[in-house]
Amino acid sequence: MPNGIVIAEAGFRRGLARLTPAVPLLVGLAAFARALFDRRSLLNDPDTYLHVAAGRWLLAHAALPSQDPFSHSMAGAPWVVHEWLAEGVLAFLYDGLGWSGPVLAAAACFAVSLALFARRLLPHLGPLPSLIAAALAAALVLPHLLARPHILALPLVVIWSAAIVDARDKAGAPPFGALPVMTLWASLHGGFIVGVALAALAGIEATLDRSRALPAHGEAGRWGLFLLLTILAAMLTPNGVAGFLLPFRIIGMSAMQDNFSEWMSPDFHGFQPLEIWLLGLMLLGFSLGLKLPLPRLLLLLALIHMALQQGRQGELLGIVGPLAIAASLGCQLPIPGAGREGDVAARPASAPVIALVLAIGLAVGAATLLHPLQRADDRVSPASALAAARRMGISGPVLNSEPFGGYLIFRGIPTFIDGRMEMYGDRFLRRYLDADAGSEPALVGLLGEYAIAWTLLEPQSRAVAIMDHLPGWRRVYADAYAVVHARSGPLAKITGDPKAHGRPVNPP
Repeated sequence: MPNGIVIAEAGFRRGLARLTPAVPLLVGLAAFARALFDRRSLLNDPDTYLHVAAGRWLLAHAALPSQDPFSHSMAGAPWVVHEWLAEGVLAFLYDGLGWSGPVLAAAACFAVSLALFARRLLPHLGPLPSLIAAALAAALVLPHLLARPHILALPLVVIWSAAIVDARDKAGAPPFGALPVMTLWASLHGGFIVGVALAALAGIEATLDRSRALPAHGEAGRWGLFLLLTILAAMLTPNGVAGFLLPFRIIGMSAMQDNFSEWMSPDFHGFQPLEIWLLGLMLLGFSLGLKLPLPRLLLLLALIHMALQQGRQGELLGIVGPLAIAASLGCQLPIPGAGREGDVAARPASAPVIALVLAIGLAVGAATLLHPLQRADDRVSPASALAAARRMGISGPVLNSEPFGGYLIFRGIPTFIDGRMEMYGDRFLRRYLDADAGSEPALVGLLGEYAIAWTLLEPQSRAVAIMDHLPGWRRVYADAYAVVHARSGPLAKITGDPKAHGRPVNPP
């Protein structure tokens, strides 16, 4: 090999070694900037309104409601506020910083998650594969990057998963020190149940591992204890057992999973980052002959199945999948630095690099604060329609499209339906979906049973055409985002009167 090439290669390796400790910081900074580049998209979900309104209720009452305080259709029904901590945080940030607060929190959690993710991959894969894995993980998270509790919990997904995987890779004891992470995760988002499943799978792997440090019964005993403590930690929240069981109730709601896009399979007619992820994985496997231990392969297949079944599970595949297989793949990849960067990766980045990255991050965040987000009409914010209804004196129980439920609650108006599907249940949800799909008997039944005085529907809802011709109703307002119908006769003035609903209304 010519001397020039040898010198160039040596220089490249030295530069790569100097860059390696800074990779997580650079990944985090890039993720933070990417999230804020399209900051308005982080609010493009009706549940953000709902979470902020619920958090404001929690802060105002210094308690968790045991019954629904927000709807007129389910007033007083049992409600498990399983995302209470995230909702309190979102409300606190909104009250202090406006919409910029929840947006910055979501962007920061996204950035921290990917930085931690890259840090855990570095010792096994080296800088270049870690960067690629982080980019692919970001691509799977981005479609669901919203100012909602699941993003606030994302750093905990990385911490918990990495702790369990590291313990198994080293054939060591279970990570008992990570148990508080589970309690925090369970207080933020219902996805904690995946962490419980991961602990169970790790225990099975440890018991079956022939190279185990202890006899099979010894591994089964200590990992069984860890699983038991994990379950107890998940129940160590104000919701207790009810909070632990709630994810199972949600999983069993077929009406929700069959009709709401984030619970449905990805549509591969358009671009899907998941396709790139899967094709890249197959390319690596077939071209390089990579192999995985059977338990890790089964875990990876389970994550792929979940991502193909429900679009919202793609982020788990992007985050947990690489963490689970990094140690096995690192020593097989023919890439400089892969599997041999433990010492370099363990070193912290230099102080000037840390200072520079933090300064840039603060500058990007300050720009968001200096240009506050102002929300106007959009697909989840029927502001003009609601303002018109109020000007016309329209009030009383409303029949609303589900995407408008969060906004109505946020504005202090009791809603017919909103994003709390687990509270409404399958039967109620199917009746609403039938009415929204254009079933006149279903629609007329809901209008009568719930004494509906007005409707606030999406223009594309098939119920709009029925309302236009339904006797006793008239269209009073329409724009690109919402259509309002009102009864032709006198309207009962009950909005804003808590006694008329038999329950407290949303605090201002």
